[in-house]
Amino acid sequence: MTHMRTVVSIMVSLVLITGLVFAGGQGEAPAPDAEGGETVTVRVLTPRWASTGDVRVERQVAFQSVIDSFEAANPNVRVEEVISSASSYDVDVANQIQEGTVEVVWINNPFYPTLQQQGAFADLEPHMSQEDLDDFFPWTIEALKSVNGELGGLWHNTDVRLFFYREDLLSDPPTTLTGLRQDLEDVRDENPDITAPYFLSLGHTDAMFHMYGNFLAMGGEVLDDSGRPILLEGDNLDIWVEIFESYGALVEDGFIPESAAAARESGVVPFLLSGDVASFVGNSNYGVREINPKLPEEEAALWQATPVLGYEGHPTGRGLSGGWVYSARKIDDDPTLQQAAIDFVIHATGFSAMRQTTKAGGWTPTRESVFTTDTFFSEDRFMAATAEALENSSVRPLVPVSSIFSQVVSDALSRYITGDDAARDVLEGANEELQTEYENL
Repeated sequence: MTHMRTVVSIMVSLVLITGLVFAGGQGEAPAPDAEGGETVTVRVLTPRWASTGDVRVERQVAFQSVIDSFEAANPNVRVEEVISSASSYDVDVANQIQEGTVEVVWINNPFYPTLQQQGAFADLEPHMSQEDLDDFFPWTIEALKSVNGELGGLWHNTDVRLFFYREDLLSDPPTTLTGLRQDLEDVRDENPDITAPYFLSLGHTDAMFHMYGNFLAMGGEVLDDSGRPILLEGDNLDIWVEIFESYGALVEDGFIPESAAAARESGVVPFLLSGDVASFVGNSNYGVREINPKLPEEEAALWQATPVLGYEGHPTGRGLSGGWVYSARKIDDDPTLQQAAIDFVIHATGFSAMRQTTKAGGWTPTRESVFTTDTFFSEDRFMAATAEALENSSVRPLVPVSSIFSQVVSDALSRYITGDDAARDVLEGANEELQTEYENL
């Protein structure tokens, strides 16, 4: 019924055929090359949801096709998925890299700088053409090289927060939070049955993905020249006070439901399915994961999206991007295995592989060619809004303290929304906590 289902159906059929042609059937050993070289095995550590072991058949097929096509092009290399079952995936990545039990890892970008600083990853840049590098969104390459000057991975998929709204309730969407407040008053007056005129998760680091972009657009600075976090000091503190107070007022006046104070981003889904929300901030994949697949077609058609809203007098539409990275472990004593690992990372983030796996996962690709040449990404209204948002997107500095300040600010926001203390007092206390955590790194 939806575009996503059609794409997945076609993709599954084509990839199954391709896999049989390339691989000769799952589990069959590759033939030796013309020179009779020995077969090497590249072990790839991945969470189940990004593997052939996922319960969703489209992901199984997509990730298997990446393996099959790589083995077909490299007959002396076998790829073995190592699907993590650890309670902490990041810890599993660090342990298996240190122990040398895997050659390639799929890693969430905030954890990348810790291992990159330790010299754990091979430099991919010498193995890539400039044309290939230029196909990625520039900020992905810049961010990954920012740690130590080397390209220790390739950003496979990303996301960005969008402002989703029902066009029958907000026919002329605002661009600022000031305009939104007036629109929400109209929505509530005309539609008293709408229990959540606006939803933004305020009880989890999801909130940072929206507010951080506004912080930067308003002139905020995150780190000083030494790398110390200063985002909760001086003028930067004033910006966060304004952001906190603006959302606190929306909660206090009933435009954002109280449940948002302790909710993750998925907290909007019950409101979405019951028709009780008029607008919300959500991940750019909500169109293909939540709206189109789960709502009746006529209801889904009411939903539109724009880049996130900003504040008066400052650039609007600036969000924060996340995403996952493929990296190859640095291997000094086996150049053949090292090259095979590097080659797989480049293959898994290549045009064809990225196009298949991002469709299957409902993710946003990081290659501009995938985004512009495939009709799923170029013609879908939600992906069109995503493309617009990515033009002004930001990414947190790839330093270990980024994950800490994200959690500290998010916890502070939740305390402010649910408590009686002034925003400034809460944020000053959060800064004391942040500085202590930074000194302990």
